[in-house]
Amino acid sequence: MGFLKLIEIENFKSYKGRQIIGPFQRFTAIIGPNGSGKSNLMDAISFVLGEKTSNLRVKTLRDLIHGAPVGKPAANRAFVSMVYSEEGAEDRTFARVIVGGSSEYKINNKVVQLHEYSEELEKLGILIKARNFLVFQVGFFFFLLCWVFVASDPLLFIP
Repeated sequence: MGFLKLIEIENFKSYKGRQIIGPFQRFTAIIGPNGSGKSNLMDAISFVLGEKTSNLRVKTLRDLIHGAPVGKPAANRAFVSMVYSEEGAEDRTFARVIVGGSSEYKINNKVVQLHEYSEELEKLGILIKARNFLVFQVGFFFFLLCWVFVASDPLLFIP
């Protein structure tokens, strides 16, 4: 089983310019105070995994470009790419680019159609329609339950 190794974001929502986030571990939790960008990072990951614009808290695809919702877009394009790492295989890069009012999809820097992009993600067990790839806004009780579970046997989460 593989994992998300790295995210690269450029001019996406609150992320101005190019930002590299990672490397991640096999199990990663994103925490921080209100307004620190957690939800926009989750939106970036959802976006690169093919999520529909309507599920990313904006009205149009162009609204995902940094500054666009307030009439001051930082650029005419934005992108999010992710590096997927799997033991015994080469890392794969998936990218989604906003150009004009549409999306362009890339696998290892090769432009592909959405259906091919989705098929490659499905081979990894990522089902866009099932939304089985992220957990949003986990409540404190769940956090506490996980903490107790890990505290009882810390080796459970060591690969």
